[in-house]
Amino acid sequence: MYVCICKGITEKQIQEAVTSRNSNNPKEILKALGVGSDCGTCVEDAVTTLLEQNARSPYEMKDSSNKA
Repeated sequence: MYVCICKGITEKQIQEAVTSRNSNNPKEILKALGVGSDCGTCVEDAVTTLLEQNARSPYEMKDSSNKA
């Protein structure tokens, strides 16, 4: 299923990015894929996909910008 129509990014591409990239930062992954860079309508669905994939992946996805 397409998550970002503007960039043609699918749910599968987001899931693959989570497992294949060295980053565990959701913002970094979405930026690298270009998700949300045009109209932004897809961002909520993309984040949901990331969180679902994170629940299945062996590492914890964190937003590194929220470090204390």
